[in-house]
Amino acid sequence: MPASGTPPRVTAPSGIGIVLAAHGSRLPEALATLEAFARNVAAAYPGCTVLPARTMGEMHRGRHLRPLFGAKSVDAAFLEMARLGVSRVAVQSLHVVAGGEFTQVVEGARRARKSGAFAAVAVGGPLLRGPRDAAAVAETLLVGLPRERTPDEAVAVMGHGARGPARDIYAALAGELSRRDARVFFSTLDRNREDAARPDSNIGRLREAVLRSGARRVWLMPFFSVAGAHARRDLAGDEDHSWRGVLSRAGIECLPVLNGLLELPRFARVFQDRLDGALAEMTKPKKNEPDIIGAS
Repeated sequence: MPASGTPPRVTAPSGIGIVLAAHGSRLPEALATLEAFARNVAAAYPGCTVLPARTMGEMHRGRHLRPLFGAKSVDAAFLEMARLGVSRVAVQSLHVVAGGEFTQVVEGARRARKSGAFAAVAVGGPLLRGPRDAAAVAETLLVGLPRERTPDEAVAVMGHGARGPARDIYAALAGELSRRDARVFFSTLDRNREDAARPDSNIGRLREAVLRSGARRVWLMPFFSVAGAHARRDLAGDEDHSWRGVLSRAGIECLPVLNGLLELPRFARVFQDRLDGALAEMTKPKKNEPDIIGAS
């Protein structure tokens, strides 16, 4: 990502709006990561209005009380763009997979387009738009593994989990990782402590896989845009049900590396590439412009 004051990567006409839609977090460290990414996007596209939006309240029925760095919903961000007189808006998803929250982003963009307030609306897809992205994302993840890791050490990567087709996308990523490195394991959160305690839980299967590999040391890495509560509590926390707790009790030394994907330059570039594509499509002259451009 370019630092403030550097030339823009692509030319985006002034007067275009950019909405950065992220799950969100209440943790200051995670908020700082999102705010830094937003600043870099604003520096990369001078003349564009950049607004944040959060999606976690929509999926969690509002139980997260503190919104993402002052952001409201995607719908509210579009209302603000209309108030500011912005008529062309690109929404960039900062989600890792095309799951339920990304679907809500697309639906919000479609509502905005149909409202008649905007001449064009584009959506940049998440990190994993489908199984076709799994190989490239796996390569990017493996290149960024800790340099201190030795060949006999394992890596456990935690994803959030999803329902429906997004589960197949995660499975594709897990397969690509294991094909490239037999000691890199990808799994997702169990729904709650009770599920984590079951012998067939996600963390239970992960523990057995690490033990079978012969590794007695494992690096713990989150596969989230930011290292929020799940990374700090469910992955690396001291609780018995955390991945660290379960693996430690099995005699496996755990080394947490708590960086969100937006903190890693290679992954930050992927998200900005998605945004570049959405902006490029939106600014092309089109005879029959669809409701939403690039929503995949």
